[in-house]
Amino acid sequence: MAIDKSFIESLPSNPLLAETKIIGEFNRILENANKDFTREAFYEDFLNIFSFYQVYAAKHSLNINFPPLTNDKKINTGIIINFFENRQKETQIELEDFLSFQKLIEKKSTFESLLREEITYKLSDKDLNTLYHKFDSIIDLVNENFDIKRNLKLRLIGYIGTLKKELKPEMSNFDKFWSLVSYIGLLYGLYGDKVIKIIDRIKDVLNFIWKVQATAEGLPITNPVITIIFKEIKPT
Repeated sequence: MAIDKSFIESLPSNPLLAETKIIGEFNRILENANKDFTREAFYEDFLNIFSFYQVYAAKHSLNINFPPLTNDKKINTGIIINFFENRQKETQIELEDFLSFQKLIEKKSTFESLLREEITYKLSDKDLNTLYHKFDSIIDLVNENFDIKRNLKLRLIGYIGTLKKELKPEMSNFDKFWSLVSYIGLLYGLYGDKVIKIIDRIKDVLNFIWKVQATAEGLPITNPVITIIFKEIKPT
């Protein structure tokens, strides 16, 4: 039997692609019949796939003219073969148009995906070395400062070490680096002018990073203003 449940379930959801598979299955049956030189022996298979095609076309509202059959198996075999040959020519044209359209859709989808992707921020070797040196200078100043408590000192030095490891020639974002703003607030809130040099070095790093981001995004590279203000909020 040419048509079974497995074949039906394997049909593509797109009717045109499904038609192509149905016609391909008929051609396979016809090829086997021609090899054996006994088309009459494959008549039931021809009839099954022809009948299924009609049911499928009706279910999917396909505008296909199916020729009527006679009581003669030999004549019917010729009618079915002729029908499939003509239908293959018709669907081939539609299929070429469909595949061309699909290819266009895929290309557009690829480019749309690329445009939706986040901008990659590129750092040259010089940029990377500059940032490494800036971070090292912050670590040195933190180590030399006797006012900062040991726990906070270790946290800040550890975080800067993590940021150094994060640096790569291409960065998808600098989100973790901007967390240094919280350390600026913490340091200034606890120690005021005693840590102003450290704060200035951190701001210098953030300003450098901002210029990289701004250049990639097509924004002015004017340094962002980072101001820490402590104001007591009285309960209402």
